Amino acid sequence: MNLLKRRYLLGLIGFAILLLALDRAYVTPILLYQHIDDHGYRSKLSVSPESFARQMEFLKTHRYRVLSLSDYVHLLRDKKRPPRKSVVITFDDGYDDNFSKAYPVLRKMDFPATVFVQTGEVGAPGYLMPEDLAIMSDNGVEIQSHTVTHPFLPDVEPAAVEKELADSKAALEGITEKPVSLFAYPGGGYTPEIARLAEKAGYEAAVTTNRRGRGPLDLFALRRIRVTRTADNLFVFWLQTSGFFNRIEEWRRGDEHKEQNV
Repeated sequence: MNLLKRRYLLGLIGFAILLLALDRAYVTPILLYQHIDDHGYRSKLSVSPESFARQMEFLKTHRYRVLSLSDYVHLLRDKKRPPRKSVVITFDDGYDDNFSKAYPVLRKMDFPATVFVQTGEVGAPGYLMPEDLAIMSDNGVEIQSHTVTHPFLPDVEPAAVEKELADSKAALEGITEKPVSLFAYPGGGYTPEIARLAEKAGYEAAVTTNRRGRGPLDLFALRRIRVTRTADNLFVFWLQTSGFFNRIEEWRRGDEHKEQNV
């Protein structure tokens, strides 16, 4: 084999290895929003309504497949691969702007989403009303559990964790008249024991932030990507929805194994 052919063959092998590595690194991004309001000057976790609308338009224009979190979980549970260029949209805490600002955009785009609600605040000023939850639940938005009082669960006794899990589930099922099967750990406070308690309470899966379970597709430690005001720049948003963002963050930190379960 002459030198040119050898270089060509090595190049093909290298390209195949790169494609395989990228394929293994890809994970469907689960986006995490909190406030959709104009208070970005006060909190990085606030995304303006205008920016949120641009981001949803970006997903629509670039033909992303927006999956409900339940559908994504069922694909993983059945060991089926989600389609490439998929994305999942979630919200935490249950703020009223999720209904007044985000929900109309989701309806316009025909995008499913999930709102994780702390039930102790339902009906309180600044939070969703029961009727808001019922309307969204009937129109493509899953209403799921985020505990009652939003404690950092690793600091709570197991019996109290069980009560938070059970009471929030029951309250939301009473409002929406639909099963509640998904859970979000407040503050990302995941431990394997809390995951076992969530499964025992009847949940099918749970999401966290930067805590790691037994792998990137652990059904009770599905990692999410926080969307903050930095994603006003659609290039940043594109990176976050690329499917490689969590891996990029791990590589940037230098060693993904340094992350500790809390």
